Amino acid sequence: MQQKKQKVVTFSFDDGNLDDIRLVSLLNQYGLRATFNLNSGSLTQCSSWRYSEEKKVRHINYCDHPHLYDGHEIACHTYTHPHLERLDDATLYNEVALDRRILETLYGGRIRGMAYPFGTYNDRILHALQKIGIAYSRTVISTYTFSFPCHPLTWDPTCHFRDNKLTELAEQFLNADSGTPQLFYIWGHSYELVTEEDWQAFEDFCRRISGREDIWYCSNIEVIDAMEQGCFRS
Repeated sequence: MQQKKQKVVTFSFDDGNLDDIRLVSLLNQYGLRATFNLNSGSLTQCSSWRYSEEKKVRHINYCDHPHLYDGHEIACHTYTHPHLERLDDATLYNEVALDRRILETLYGGRIRGMAYPFGTYNDRILHALQKIGIAYSRTVISTYTFSFPCHPLTWDPTCHFRDNKLTELAEQFLNADSGTPQLFYIWGHSYELVTEEDWQAFEDFCRRISGREDIWYCSNIEVIDAMEQGCFRS
């Protein structure tokens, strides 16, 4: 079984925008798995914003790409991407619960994962997620380590996929002992790949990290399920 492998690579991408089309194609080409955290209230190209002077971001229109994320995990990112800590309890609950219900209707299956909008949370938010049944939620704090999460609802990734330490971390990970539990968790937004040089650098990383028999390439929720099953030995 894949879970017997002690080295794990997983990706997490937020917001659901048109650049995901090219991103998913690259991930599939290299046999990599990711979790896509979507705002169900923005799954239309009419929803857009400007990332930079040269880059306008448009969200995915679900009706045009209903099967884009097949083979990858769909997770919550709230209905409208608000600062959750600024919401009253009822609105907070609705932002997550409604997002999950709509995403489950659109994509099928049970959704148990999430990424925090803006990476922020507090104890009140954690309590709400527990009530809703969210099993894990990703932050935006880089650990620069290959550790597994002690508290899945405050899951810090290894690093952002545009981090200047990414290549160095990849080499450390690939050269690490295959018998020791190691988790390389990379996150980002596909719209951050602006130039062809950006895309080439990401493809180079995908090529370098992929195709290893000692690595399990999986989604975020698969990591959590394997942890619960005690698959990663110390």
